[in-house]
Amino acid sequence: MHVINDILVVDGDSAIVEFLIEALHEEGYLCCAAYDSESALLAIETARPALVLLDLHLPGLSGVDVVMQLRRHDLAHVPIVLMTADAATAAQLPTDTFPECLLKPFDLDTLLACIARYVRPRHQHARSLTAHPTAPTGTINR
Repeated sequence: MHVINDILVVDGDSAIVEFLIEALHEEGYLCCAAYDSESALLAIETARPALVLLDLHLPGLSGVDVVMQLRRHDLAHVPIVLMTADAATAAQLPTDTFPECLLKPFDLDTLLACIARYVRPRHQHARSLTAHPTAPTGTINR
């Protein structure tokens, strides 16, 4: 039986990946990980995640290059949320290609609010998110 992972977490920093996967698992999401652009592309093609959390600066191709590769392979429909500490570069990204970017460091509630726009957890979690009338702090909505 093929299990579809809800979220693919892609970051070159293994500590960030492990923290995000553990936090998301506790919230009821299924996750898988990739640590570089090549692994990310393979995981997206094979696992078909519902959402990709993608660091902008990866070993190998950049996060932007990964997105361009996906477009060439007819996988442009996979929602991608970029993550970066580079606010200047994030602000210059084209909004039609990169509608959302989380600025590091972001808090867990900001991350969960962003993810909830794309994916629902597999089971109910103990925490409840409060709806905010404005965009969460640390998120660039376009």
